[in-house]
Amino acid sequence: MTDLAAHTDSTPLGPTHHIPAELLLDYATGTLSEAWSLAAACHLTLCPHCRHELKAVEAMAGSMVEQIVPQPIADQDRAVAGFAGIAGRLGPQESARNARPVADPDGLPQPLRQYLGGGLADVRWRWSGAGLQSFALPMTRQRKAGGMVSLLKVAPGAGLPRHTHTGDEITLVLSGGYTAGDAAFRRGDVEIADPAVEHRPLAMLDQPCICLAITDAPLRFSGALGWFFNQWARFSA
Repeated sequence: MTDLAAHTDSTPLGPTHHIPAELLLDYATGTLSEAWSLAAACHLTLCPHCRHELKAVEAMAGSMVEQIVPQPIADQDRAVAGFAGIAGRLGPQESARNARPVADPDGLPQPLRQYLGGGLADVRWRWSGAGLQSFALPMTRQRKAGGMVSLLKVAPGAGLPRHTHTGDEITLVLSGGYTAGDAAFRRGDVEIADPAVEHRPLAMLDQPCICLAITDAPLRFSGALGWFFNQWARFSA
């Protein structure tokens, strides 16, 4: 069992768990979903390494685009409006790519602040279990698919029940930290999980852990109380 007391929220070199290159490419080319684009933009705000990687990916993507023969778009006005809507919610992306880690009082990345309309003090947390509070962000498409886009606030030493995934999940640590098995995730780190991953995230002991968690399909709880948690999640969604 992982010794939670051995982990603290100190990461002098910045995030060590990064967005994979293929997701950076999707972000750079605008093909990433709104929810995952939000996670990517927030991570880029906090991670100098990935901002550097993004510049290389953008250069590669630009070279690829130059080789594509242009094709007419059937409904150009609708396409432009769709891209503009997502870009407007995320805010100016230049700040996410070049900015230093944010210095506002609660340390929220600016792209996330755009969605909240304020800081953590304005969040209306909802009790979601022992030591766990959540706040759902307004992304209808994600919820229709059975997924979620939520802020999670986990009390020190508490955690989510053991679970697997029926789709993909990305978790970005905004403050504090958590462990999952032998891995430790702190501010700015991302964890990406898929149906092959079973884990039980546990908050570190020194302070609450606040994360942005995005799934594109429901979680599937396992362990002795898995059936109970699956039923609870189904009726509380």
